[in-house]
Amino acid sequence: MSEFSDKLSEYIVKSGSNVYQLAKEASLDRTTLQKTAKGQRLPSLDYIREICQYIKISSNQEEELVRLYKIEKLGHSTVKAWDEIQQIILDIYQLRKNEKSSWHIRFDELSLKSFNAQIVQKCDSEMDCLKAIMCVMEQELEDPDQAEIYMDVSWASKLVLCQLRQSEGNKSEKLTCHQLVNLKQTEHVKDGMLENIQMLHQVLPYAFTTHNTYDIRYAYISENSEDQKLHLWEHYIITRRHVILCSEQDYQMIVISDEMIAKAYRQEVGRMLSAYRPLFSYQGYSGEGVRKYRALLDHDETHVTYEGFPCLALMIPDEIKKQLIADPQIGTYATAFFDMPKVKENQYINIFGMEEVRHFMKTGHLPGVFDHYFYAESMELRKEMLENFHKNLLAHTRQYYMINGDKFKINSSFGIDVFGQNKVAFCSTSDEFPFGFISIDEPGISEMFASYFDNLVQSQYVYSIEETITKWEEKVEQIEREIEIEDRKE
Repeated sequence: MSEFSDKLSEYIVKSGSNVYQLAKEASLDRTTLQKTAKGQRLPSLDYIREICQYIKISSNQEEELVRLYKIEKLGHSTVKAWDEIQQIILDIYQLRKNEKSSWHIRFDELSLKSFNAQIVQKCDSEMDCLKAIMCVMEQELEDPDQAEIYMDVSWASKLVLCQLRQSEGNKSEKLTCHQLVNLKQTEHVKDGMLENIQMLHQVLPYAFTTHNTYDIRYAYISENSEDQKLHLWEHYIITRRHVILCSEQDYQMIVISDEMIAKAYRQEVGRMLSAYRPLFSYQGYSGEGVRKYRALLDHDETHVTYEGFPCLALMIPDEIKKQLIADPQIGTYATAFFDMPKVKENQYINIFGMEEVRHFMKTGHLPGVFDHYFYAESMELRKEMLENFHKNLLAHTRQYYMINGDKFKINSSFGIDVFGQNKVAFCSTSDEFPFGFISIDEPGISEMFASYFDNLVQSQYVYSIEETITKWEEKVEQIEREIEIEDRKE
C-alpha cells in the first residue's frame, strides 16, 4: 500500500461505497480498480479523474489525491520541483504588484541604534542579524560613490535584496549587487534538478524588480569537484567596508568591519568571477533585443514552446503594423517583433491571464514594451484587437489556456517562456528592461519547467482549450460592462 492507494481507499469508504459497487456504478474495470486501491497497479491520470467523479470528495480533496498519484508515478522530487516553480511564479507576481514579501519582521520596526560597529562581532539571533545587515546596507547606500556588494545565495542574501528593493529614491542606483549562484551539475540530468530549481527560486523573483543594479552570475559545480566554488565561508556578503560570514541555516553571522580585510575578500571574489556567466541579459528597447529573444525559437522547431503571456501586440491590425514598421523610431524593433519565427500550431502552447487584457481594455495600453510605441486610443480599435485574439482562439492557431484565477491566486500572465528542452526565458515586463531573459544551457532545468507546464495544463489551475474559448467570451463581456459602469461613475 502507498499513501496514494491509502487515500483512495479512504475516500471510497467515506463515500459509502466499496470497490465492487464503485466499479459497477462508474462502469470501471473492477480488477484495475481493486489493484489500484491495494497499491498493486498505477493506472492513467484520466482513470483517476474518472474515479473522482463518482466518489463524494471536494475539488481540493481531488487535487490532493491527484498530487499523491503524481508523487507515486513521477517521484517526490519532480512534484516538489513543480511546487518550487509555481512558487517562483507567485513570488514574481507579488513583487511585480509591489506587495510585501513573506518576511514577518517589519523593517521599519527595527532600531539600528544597538548595532555595534566594532571590528569583529558575532550575531547569533534573527533580530541581531537583521539589524547588522540593514546597517551595513544603509552605509553602502549612503556612500556618495558607486558601491558594490558581492554575495552568494543564502537566507541573508534575501534580506539584502529586500532592503535593496525597498530603498527610497535613487539610492539603490548607486549600488550594484553581484550574486553568484552555484548550480549543481550531475551525471544524470534529473539528479540535482530540485536543488537547482530551489536555488533559482532564491534569485529569480528579484531579477526585474531592482532595475539594472542586480547582476546574477552562475556556474555549474560538478558532483566530484568544487574547484569553482568560493570557499570563503559557508555563505558570505562582501561590501566596501564589511565582510559578513553567514552560517548555512541558523541565524548565525560574523561581521568584520575593516576596509582592508573587505578589500582582500573583494579581490578574491573578483578572481572567481571569471568562472561565472551572466544569468540574465538586459536588452532594453531595441530590435536587437527582440531578435535575440525570438531567435531562441529557431533552435527548437521540433519541440513544444510554452508562452506565458497574451501577445496582444500581434493582434494589431495589419495596416497599423505597416505604419509602425515604417516609423523611424520603432521600425527596427517592430520589424523584429512582427517577423518572429512561425511555429507549428500543435507545438505552441499559450498560457495567459486576464489582468493584462483588462488593463488594455481600460487604458488602451499594451502590456510590456509596446506600451511605449503603440496606444489604442479608441474603444473600437481595442475591441477589434480583442476580436482578432478571439478569432485566434477559435482557429486554434495555438493551444490557448486561460489561467483560472479562482484556483491559482493570480490572474496575470507568467512572463515565462520555455523553448523545447534547452531554453527557459524569463521575460521582464518592466519599463527599464523589457527583454531581459534567462538562458541556461542545462537541459534538466528547461525540461523541469516544460514538465511543470505539461502538468499545469492538465490541472485545475487553467481552463481547458474549449473552456478557455467560452470563458474568454464571458470575461471580455464582463470587463466591458465593468468599464462602462466605471466610466459612468467618473
